[in-house]
Amino acid sequence: MRRTRLARLLGRLLPGTVRADLFEPALHDLYVDAARTGRGTALATLGLFLESWRLAPAEVFAMFVHDVRHALRLLVREPGFTIAAVLTLALGVGANAAVFAVVNAALLRPLPYPDAERILLLQHRDRRTGITKTFVAAGDFADLRARQRSFESLAGFGFGPSTIFTSDEPFNVGVLQATPDLFDVLHVGVPIGRALTPADAAEGAAPVVVLGDEVWREHFASDPSVVGRSIKMGPAMRQVVGVAAPGFRFPANTRTDVIVPMRMPAQAPAQRKNGWTFAVGRLAPGVSMAHALDDLTTISRQMEREHPDQNEGSEYFALTVRDWLVGDTKRALVLLLAAVSLVLLIACVNVANLLVARAVGRRQETAIRVALGAGRSRLVAQWLTESLVLAVVSGAAGVLIARWAIPLLVRLAPAASNLPDPDGIGVDRAVLAFTAGLTLLTTFVFGLAPALGIRMDRAAGALVNPGRVTAGHAARRAASALVVIETALAIVLLTGAGLVLRSFSHLLAVDPGFRAERVLTFDVQLPAERYRQEPARAAFYTRAFDALTHLEGVEAAGTAVVMPLTGNNWTVGFERADRPVPAGQRPPDVGWQAASGGYFTTLQIPLRAGRLFDATDRPGGPPVVIISEAIRDRFYPGEDPVGRKIRGGDGNATIVGVVGNIRRAALTDEPRADLYFPSEMSPQAQASFVVRTSGDPLQSVAAVRAALRAIEPQIVVREVTTLEAIARESMQITRLALSLLAVFAVAALALAAIGIYGVMAHSVRQRTREIGMRVALGATASDILWLVMRHGIAVAGLGAAVGLAAGVAAARSLSALLYATSPGDPLTLAAATAVLLAVALLACYIPARRATRVDPVQTLAAQ
Repeated sequence: MRRTRLARLLGRLLPGTVRADLFEPALHDLYVDAARTGRGTALATLGLFLESWRLAPAEVFAMFVHDVRHALRLLVREPGFTIAAVLTLALGVGANAAVFAVVNAALLRPLPYPDAERILLLQHRDRRTGITKTFVAAGDFADLRARQRSFESLAGFGFGPSTIFTSDEPFNVGVLQATPDLFDVLHVGVPIGRALTPADAAEGAAPVVVLGDEVWREHFASDPSVVGRSIKMGPAMRQVVGVAAPGFRFPANTRTDVIVPMRMPAQAPAQRKNGWTFAVGRLAPGVSMAHALDDLTTISRQMEREHPDQNEGSEYFALTVRDWLVGDTKRALVLLLAAVSLVLLIACVNVANLLVARAVGRRQETAIRVALGAGRSRLVAQWLTESLVLAVVSGAAGVLIARWAIPLLVRLAPAASNLPDPDGIGVDRAVLAFTAGLTLLTTFVFGLAPALGIRMDRAAGALVNPGRVTAGHAARRAASALVVIETALAIVLLTGAGLVLRSFSHLLAVDPGFRAERVLTFDVQLPAERYRQEPARAAFYTRAFDALTHLEGVEAAGTAVVMPLTGNNWTVGFERADRPVPAGQRPPDVGWQAASGGYFTTLQIPLRAGRLFDATDRPGGPPVVIISEAIRDRFYPGEDPVGRKIRGGDGNATIVGVVGNIRRAALTDEPRADLYFPSEMSPQAQASFVVRTSGDPLQSVAAVRAALRAIEPQIVVREVTTLEAIARESMQITRLALSLLAVFAVAALALAAIGIYGVMAHSVRQRTREIGMRVALGATASDILWLVMRHGIAVAGLGAAVGLAAGVAAARSLSALLYATSPGDPLTLAAATAVLLAVALLACYIPARRATRVDPVQTLAAQ
């Protein structure tokens, strides 16, 4: 009985010996029985097929092992192919694994708190200015805490530096200030001693501290008896009441060496905006984030109605702790992962073309296998096994590349990226699993190419003439299509890199309003017990400025509370004394800064009118302020503001000067209206210094430290850097995106060029007889050159057209990284296209030039 089409199809899917020994004999008996009884055979045939597979594992495994050995022999026998393919794939896999390791740490790896996705951080947004702040006003925090119904509880926290003084050398610590319920919000405990309690934050309570595990081990020799002892931290003696769990950090990217209680008012004070705190809460069971956002909106509107003079335009919302930590870096990381995935796809396309070319070169072997009974399924299995071996070798090499690339990538990441535990980013189980998945994916992406690119003719004819198993028109079209794809992907990456480059060049050209070169910055902490009174602190800063400005190589020195370009957006209400805001309305906000007169000189912020702060501005003196040009233009159009008074605090302050605008928060921000208060009138125990030098500022660090310690031996100097480094850090996300996109774009361009060259060279080899005949019939060298190049130009042109359309669409996702650059910037699109086409022309010209040298006599004789 003749086999049905279903039986023939299922038989081809089985290994040859299983088909011959199991399936076909059983199928014959089935047909005999069907002829006798008249029953159908479809379901029974399918059952035989499944049963044959059940009985076949041992043979399939043996066949797989045989194919693996054969694949390894081929890799060793063809070192040129092996090196090219493995290196291409390894670079693609390694780059993907490295970027994924960072993405995993930032976006996927669980934070070290139970159910961390239910922990939300409150944010404040001013509808009038559009400014968003990551902290909450003290008065608003009290009302939010009392009225909310969506959180188990709300906790306040802050963080900063301090110093612990022991019998040994004093050491700096990172301090987490927190309301006692923070431990409940995070669902973390204290294994030694106890956590903070509400009594610790009560008025008049004795100062206490919870030590971090790392500090406890390094500085207190893991001694449990330290609980109950008192240590000196900053100006106060604090009793140690507990030791935090190993690895505890909050936030997860911040060093948490000690935890001290934060005192927050239970009732909202009259001046609701005096004092700010970070606020965090854990969603109550059964409450969704959407419900919590609605709850915060409702409370915000209530406070706005009740306190319009202070809360007009204020609204609160929340982010998950992870989104708050990662911020703008999330978009950049996702875009980089997408970009590096395109590089891997291009690499796969190139390897697919290499495999097609190799399969054509193995047509004699393929013909013999077909003649011996190998079906397409058997050939496909063999080719997939060879691809799997190649992918596994490449994946292993890719892991090694990733181990080298990950530390480099972490160093490139800006501090503002807030990666949790950056030292712990490496090749872990998640990265290995991702790499294994990429290996399997690449196996199928390029492994099926030989099967799609080879035409099988009858085995007898193939043995007589091996050329009968050839790469036909379908194979050439498939190869050309692959080149179109990789060319289009290369254009997408070139466009992205070009846009970020244009944006970065615009950022570099921005005038921040001050001069960052040759400026040293650092923070100081005075011993509080010796500087409890303002006159003592004022005297120290006077002596410090005098000592620093007399150092060799130092030109100017000053202090400020807020360093420029650090993202700070503190604001304060501005109200003219002669034009007060109507009762019940909130004054407009302007930027807030406290600085010394030397701050403006050091940063070379120009004085437009009046004077800077000077020696007459001292504690107890008449309040004075300096305004920026933006305040003058906004609130005093056509007037001279010097000598005018503004309302603020408990009285009026006199405007004594007008200075130039600066970009205080970031280079991408427009200059804001800034109001400056004299730090000389309210000197603090902590301050940030700026020192302008005549040479490399870091060369002056030792002299600056010595000068300050000569005045105060116990002063703590930390966070030493330069203003130029701060400026670079403010652009680091853009710089990171530019660096990696440029590398990916160059890699994509090189791979596309190799792909075009490979396809054209293979096409020339396949068309050697045709070219020889054309030359014999009178075709000139230019005719042959154009014959070959027009195909490559058409392929590259089509790829460029597709890539431009895709690039414009993809560029919209880069909007958050661009400054003063449109996603459809015509100059960038034209440059990307021109670069790609120039490289494509060169890749086409080399094999086309070789085609012009074909000898028709030798070619036709060989045929």
